[in-house]
Amino acid sequence: MDSHVVDDVVLLKHAVGVRTDDVAARLRAASTDPVRALFAAPLSATPMRAPDGRLFSLEPRTELAQDANPIPWREIGGLVARLQAIPRAEVVPLPEHGGRAAVEAALARADTFHPGGSTDILRELGRTLLRTWPPIGRKTLVHGRLMLSTIGRLPGTPAWLFRDARTLGVGDASWDLGRPAGLWAAGLLDDPSWSAFTAGYAEAGGAVPVINDPFDSLDHPARCAVFMAAVREVSRCGEYPHINLTKNAEILLAACVRMNGRRW
Repeated sequence: MDSHVVDDVVLLKHAVGVRTDDVAARLRAASTDPVRALFAAPLSATPMRAPDGRLFSLEPRTELAQDANPIPWREIGGLVARLQAIPRAEVVPLPEHGGRAAVEAALARADTFHPGGSTDILRELGRTLLRTWPPIGRKTLVHGRLMLSTIGRLPGTPAWLFRDARTLGVGDASWDLGRPAGLWAAGLLDDPSWSAFTAGYAEAGGAVPVINDPFDSLDHPARCAVFMAAVREVSRCGEYPHINLTKNAEILLAACVRMNGRRW
């Protein structure tokens, strides 16, 4: 997914082939209460079409959580819980969140990596994750792409909000918890940050048990998140034969090897 910043406006290009009706529904939901109260709302609820034919939307520029010190993990957990708590009957009908499509796109990218090396595990793992996709348990509203870059606050305001509605939809409540859970299990998110996230989530009435052993409910989304993070990180490490794996890439690939078995 592409994004470009022009002054105080962010232009977000949507995935190739996405249905116009699905984009429009996501933008309407993020622009309308009660979801709007949790989003840096799109500047228009109507998608536009770029000269290359791809749909795009506009949203206000925000201060990103990834640049905050400290990172507001407790607030992010609470934000996820409050989105899940919104009755779906109060929101325009939405498509499934974009998580599965994101895993499919990551697998397509992994398929371009040179075979016969440490990245072979990514192709195997990606196919396994798609083949074993679980049925939806507790269906709620889901952001679909929870990352520190999709949480922000409007300049001069204190509240942390979701941004980027390109994957907003319905799905299993566990999906948005997958990335923090996966990074924690992989060793890339420290215990205090994970504890703050789960505490904020639980305090706000989150629908998924996260305090004791979270991986009964978070195992598959956590694996998906680590897989996608590994593909992204490896993609930044150069092209064969000049690949120079970063420390994070090595950690993520090691986690992928571990989780391709039964347990982490």
